Amino acid sequence: MALPAAGRASRDWNPAFISLEQIGKTFATDDGEVTAIEAATLSIRQGETVALIGPSGCGKSTLLMLMAGLLSPTTGHLTIEGQAVTSPRKDLAVVFQRDLLFDWKTVLGNVLSPFELRGEPRSLHVQRARELLAHVGLQGFEDRRPYELSGGMRQRVALCRALIQDPSILLLDEPFAALDALTREQMQLDLQRLSAEQPRTTVLVTHDIVEAVFMSDVVVVMTARPSRIRRTIVIDLPRPRTVHTRNLPGFGDHVAEIHRLFTELGVIHG
Repeated sequence: MALPAAGRASRDWNPAFISLEQIGKTFATDDGEVTAIEAATLSIRQGETVALIGPSGCGKSTLLMLMAGLLSPTTGHLTIEGQAVTSPRKDLAVVFQRDLLFDWKTVLGNVLSPFELRGEPRSLHVQRARELLAHVGLQGFEDRRPYELSGGMRQRVALCRALIQDPSILLLDEPFAALDALTREQMQLDLQRLSAEQPRTTVLVTHDIVEAVFMSDVVVVMTARPSRIRRTIVIDLPRPRTVHTRNLPGFGDHVAEIHRLFTELGVIHG
């Protein structure tokens, strides 16, 4: 099997860090029960970046919320480090499509807000917050309010707010979807650079095939609802990845493979 990234061992030699076994999730609605996910089985290794990709409404975000402990599975077993997930973990952070910043707080205050919510002194983390903001090009904006920032800048603040907690697990629910193409590409590069400094297990929900291949070690292709995992694809491209990575022959091969899968599934026509 190809290596998932330069310097990493084969996935088969590493135990699962996040394990999903026959996971199903059904919601009760006014029109009856709706099954979002059906019998999803997946193993995620520690330190991997895994992208979940599939058609709209297929349960990608639901799967992410199950991993976060914000939802409970209807069927199956979900464990992290061998322990059943029954509530949110302290070493886990989530970045949503909407930045969910506090408009009454400054940029610096927003980044430090997780410590305030936990009743911890924020003064211990101010220097780290400033460093993270500088890393994503927001040095000098520490005292601005969210309404003074562009959408891309706001999302960078949300990313810094998640990363300052040094989570061992980072869950990303389409965090770049609302951004313009250039800002989105810069955010992809920023996130990978920051993750290289502090390795963590990352799960990314996306609709963008190119983004999934560029960001991840493994792409998980999901079917339409009720969703199943159709295929797991190891992305054998070296890290660190740069703007030139997209020009590698293997990059195009992976993108084409995922396109073929979605054509077979009837998600893409023509």
